[in-house]
Formats: sequence, structure tokens, C-alpha cells
Amino acid sequence: MSQEALERLREVSVPVFGNRYRAELMLALASADGHGVCLGDLAVARQVPASVYQAPMRALVEAGLARKLPRVAGERRRWYRRSDNDALWQCLEGLLSCLAQAPVPIRVG
Repeated sequence: MSQEALERLREVSVPVFGNRYRAELMLALASADGHGVCLGDLAVARQVPASVYQAPMRALVEAGLARKLPRVAGERRRWYRRSDNDALWQCLEGLLSCLAQAPVPIRVG
């Protein structure tokens, strides 16, 4: 995803999802393989502190949209996977991709 698309997604994430990084995190979960998402790896790839993803991930776990995977022995990284509702995640991935590609700022409210 381009930096411009990422910034658009972050801007719309606040009014739509209540957190600047929630939409970005949801898109990462939606497009992740079966291994899931590591917040530290995502943070490095997006050049932000991993802490920006912690509250949105906690909210997604509490809502049942994601789950924390058990730690693997010897592994320091923490992995998360989306819920098993594939139809929901396909819809979310489409919505989030459209929001990231919107040519003009989206006004909510």
C-alpha cells in the first residue's frame, strides 16, 4: 500500500472506526495469511511504534473480531489472527481497500 493510501486510510479511520490505526490494522488482519499478524512486524513495515496498534487490537479481540494466538515456545513475538467469519472479513477487506483508495477525503458527519 502506498504511503498516500495509508494516510487516507488513517484519516478516515478516526471518524469511521474511532481510532487512527484501527482500519489499517483491520486491513492487515483481513489480508493476512493463516499465520496472522504480529504487531511488531506490522509496526516496522509501516514505520510507526507498535504501541499504536495495541488499543485497536485489544478492541478487536474484545469484539470477537480477532484473537490472540498462544505463544510458541521460544518465540518473543505475539501473533493475532482474525475471527473465522470469512464472509465478514471479505466484506471488511473490500470496504477498507475502497476507503484507502478514495480519491478525495471522505467527510463523515
